[in-house]
Amino acid sequence: MASLLDLPPEILWHIVSFFSHHDLSIVRLSCKKLRHFCDHPSHWRKLSLKPASTTTSNKGGESSMDLWQLHELQQLIAPHVAHIQTIQIWGVRDHIVRYLLTHCTQLLDLTVCGWTTLSNHAFNPKKTMRLRRLELIGAVQQPNYAGIDARVLCQLLRQCPDLQSLALGCQIHIHARTLLKELKKASTSSSTPPAQKLTSLTLATRRTWSQRHVAELMERCPALERVYLLPAAAKGFDLKKDHQEQWSITDKRQVSVDPSSDSEDDADLTMDMVVLRSNFHSSLVA
Repeated sequence: MASLLDLPPEILWHIVSFFSHHDLSIVRLSCKKLRHFCDHPSHWRKLSLKPASTTTSNKGGESSMDLWQLHELQQLIAPHVAHIQTIQIWGVRDHIVRYLLTHCTQLLDLTVCGWTTLSNHAFNPKKTMRLRRLELIGAVQQPNYAGIDARVLCQLLRQCPDLQSLALGCQIHIHARTLLKELKKASTSSSTPPAQKLTSLTLATRRTWSQRHVAELMERCPALERVYLLPAAAKGFDLKKDHQEQWSITDKRQVSVDPSSDSEDDADLTMDMVVLRSNFHSSLVA
């Protein structure tokens, strides 16, 4: 009787290419030949990870969110962590994020969608990371607070020297003046200041940022071109929809700042808006 393994390799490869990552993780255990196809790095460079129906409950006793269990995630991706470059993951706790940042050594792009708790412990792997893009996307009607303050954010920027885009679309309080002080402190204590490659920053911030604060931030981050201040993002997003469309900037107020200016203009930055770097030459703040 003919079997799947009797098919030509190119046909077998075509069939395997339609498998989900969950299917690949199961089929790879059946035999060495299929493992060769299922473990090919091209299948594992980009992952979209949604948990099985393991839920946590809110105070009212109602099911609130599906969550990843660490052993389930390890069973799925542990053999392939050296190949993973992009991850979008739903339903995490601190230890899940920390596992990804610690073990996926080639990870360039991480989007976290929805969590029950997310604290500074999630982003403290005590190692330099290759991340170029990081997004935290809170969920509507779910816990979407991230316990990341200015000090933790500065440390994260130091650990990710190649980070180009950072989006914090959740309940978070980054006090502008404190962040600037932390960046200044880090710049004087290290030969490589943090956030030198950062070009885009999105914050679901409220009333601690002024136009001058953004100008100073652009001084500290010479590649920074756009700062998105989106208070409405603190409410969270419908994770069944594209969050990029939900925080579209096409209808947002836009202003330009000159980082080298001494202006003390504290223009109202409490509404959803985009602050752009002007084309003027900037010099480093002392």
